[in-house]
Amino acid sequence: MNLDHIIMYLRKSRSDNADLSLQEVLARHERQLQEFAGKEYGVPLPESQIYREVVSGETIADRPVMSAIMSILETGGVQGVLVIEPQRLSRGDMEDCGHLINVFRYTDTKVITPAKTYDLTEEYDRKFFEMELTRGNDYLEYTKRILNRGRIRSVKEGNFIGSIPPYGYEKVKVGTGKDGYHTLRIIPEEASTLRLMYELYVYKGYGYAKIAKHLDLLGIKPRKARYWSPSAIRDFLTNPVYIGKIRWNRRKTKKTIAQGKVTKQRPNSPEKDWIIADGRHPPIIDREIFYAAQDRIGNTPCVRKHKEIMNPFAGLLFCGSCGHAMSYKRSFRGKSNALNESMVCNCQSACHTKSVQYAALCERIYKLLEQTMENLAINRADHAEKKFAPQEKIIETLELQLGKLKEKDARQKDAFDDGIYTKEEYLSRNAKVQSQIAEKEKAIEDARSFCLPATVPQKPMIYLADCLHALRNPALPAAEKNLFLKNCIQRIDYFNTQPSQPGIGRHVANIFELHVKMKL
Repeated sequence: MNLDHIIMYLRKSRSDNADLSLQEVLARHERQLQEFAGKEYGVPLPESQIYREVVSGETIADRPVMSAIMSILETGGVQGVLVIEPQRLSRGDMEDCGHLINVFRYTDTKVITPAKTYDLTEEYDRKFFEMELTRGNDYLEYTKRILNRGRIRSVKEGNFIGSIPPYGYEKVKVGTGKDGYHTLRIIPEEASTLRLMYELYVYKGYGYAKIAKHLDLLGIKPRKARYWSPSAIRDFLTNPVYIGKIRWNRRKTKKTIAQGKVTKQRPNSPEKDWIIADGRHPPIIDREIFYAAQDRIGNTPCVRKHKEIMNPFAGLLFCGSCGHAMSYKRSFRGKSNALNESMVCNCQSACHTKSVQYAALCERIYKLLEQTMENLAINRADHAEKKFAPQEKIIETLELQLGKLKEKDARQKDAFDDGIYTKEEYLSRNAKVQSQIAEKEKAIEDARSFCLPATVPQKPMIYLADCLHALRNPALPAAEKNLFLKNCIQRIDYFNTQPSQPGIGRHVANIFELHVKMKL
């Protein structure tokens, strides 16, 4: 082969040192291949025929230099590609390997390694080359499993293994060698900004957009952007890293195929798949204010500027079929122009969940709250009654034991009076009995104070009473009803599988279910 028609391809998955240049990272492999070229062709390859890249992409599409080489091969001007081993060309899936083999095979391009030269037009070489690529892919999958296992273990130990530290922190390394680990160190200026965000959100009632605007007006700048965005504010308010936690696996890379092409996406993973561990870094936000922010998120109704809230169930009522919020709708029906109030799923066109009359929903919620109030009182009374009865039995047993000890004390006194015990013997024996008598008397006193019947807590009962009164008060604004409801209810899921038909809810029964999650 003519040396002018041979190119060299060098690839490494990642650099061990970010300060090294591309040539320095690949120097060892390049030196080996140049020594081979010197022995085989008499002179090393010139710089113009060397292609280098440091990238961790599994497929050819993820490696721009390799993609460029494939295009060059299709021109027919290359006779061979010099690599340290076949796996450097590809460690992708079988489709990727098949594409690579076809390009080399049908352009009659040799794969040259120090150990062997592969002519993929020959069946034996092609089979052997396929085996090498498959072995490389198997090794890659094995390595990925090992690395992922190590990452998970490191996260559970509280280490920060992300590449970009969250706002408010910088990434630092503590210790050396096997005892070294990466964690986070607080940046005081950014930490002050985060505390301000939480205070504005929890104590001032600001929304994400209003917080962003407030920070811009104060002249506080984010790390990279010119202005703060509401979505960034929301991420800061929900990230447990700020209370000393490490969150991992929230967004996993997922491969999908569309129109014959494999694409990568990073959707949010289900919360059950997340890994939350105690971190080694110091917290910025107090737990109390952090969890207060979590309670508010998702429960703040969306109200347009200069508009009054009209939906008493805003932030509470959701469609059980699709999970979207349900809105309060008003319309006027028929010639009588009668007012029609209903609750409708915001995504009804897709989920087709039947709406419900507002009055019917209120009546159902009222009955559920009323039943909850009754159950709360009954359960508390039952609990007190059940707690009282066992305590009486305990007191009875203790009093029986105390009586036996007092009888023993009397016998010892009689023995001393009769001269059976000396004074020293009596004092020694009776001291233990007196100690046991004191203990039993104290235990009986504690048991009697503990068995007093419990009273029903007033706060939940007051909340429920206020909520029931609010639902029955037509003059009360929707915003106030919403506050009363949120004191008692965390979430309401509405289910209705009935088909749409005329008169439903008025002349035809509208059968629906409610799953109510209470706060009490």
